[in-house]
Amino acid sequence: MNAKAIKGIIIGGFLVVLSAVAVTAQEKPDQTAKNETAQPARTGKEYLGPTADSIRPYRPSGRDPFKKTIKPKTARGKSQQARLLGFPPLDTRRAEFRQKVETAHARDGAEPDPVSQYLVSELDITGVFRDDRGPGAFVRAQPTGTMFFVRNGARLYNGEVVRIGGDASEPGSAKVMFREVSYMEVNGKQSPQEKVVTKTAADKK
Repeated sequence: MNAKAIKGIIIGGFLVVLSAVAVTAQEKPDQTAKNETAQPARTGKEYLGPTADSIRPYRPSGRDPFKKTIKPKTARGKSQQARLLGFPPLDTRRAEFRQKVETAHARDGAEPDPVSQYLVSELDITGVFRDDRGPGAFVRAQPTGTMFFVRNGARLYNGEVVRIGGDASEPGSAKVMFREVSYMEVNGKQSPQEKVVTKTAADKK
């Protein structure tokens, strides 16, 4: 062969080698990608999920999102209205007293105490005394001017005598303690209110 033929053979072989190298370079990345997809990278330790240190607990911002907020019910149109109840006039109370006297006579019982017709506020203390039964007090009913004597435990229309004190020999020292009952009405319901009232002979007008 002449030199020209030999040169052509050498150039042709060189081109074949370049083509083979190019094809090999194109196929290698695809094969590497397939191998990486098929087999995960091995680090020598099996993966068991996230560690406890990497897990952050749930912290609610102000309230529990799963808890339903219940608004308190407010009463509408209802207000606490209280008023002090009065007592019947004296004529009505005296009529009630006469009815009790008639009932006692019909049953052969003892008559009620006449002072039971009057309110605590209607009595004035005029003096005290003491006998074999213990202390007593003289009282005057303002509406009628009637004089009565009372002892501990005597019942009035709206209370009772609790304690009698003072010295009969000392004018103005007479003192009587009463338990007074009044009634309040709150939204149509009556409730009793009690207080202690002390009267002395010096209080009378």
